[in-house]
Amino acid sequence: MLKITLEAIETVDAIARTGSFAGASERLHKVPSTISYAVSKLEDQLGIALFTRNGPRV
Repeated sequence: MLKITLEAIETVDAIARTGSFAGASERLHKVPSTISYAVSKLEDQLGIALFTRNGPRV
């Protein structure tokens, strides 16, 4: 069973709105490694890449 947390959805939303993991980290007041880990975990659960990483932008 797939368990997607509200925190994961908020993280993806913040990345999409700011265009970067760093921007999402500032917006959510979390360290960048926490943002990266949350996305990696969600991508593993879904079996797809959620973002195309292009340098500092996504």
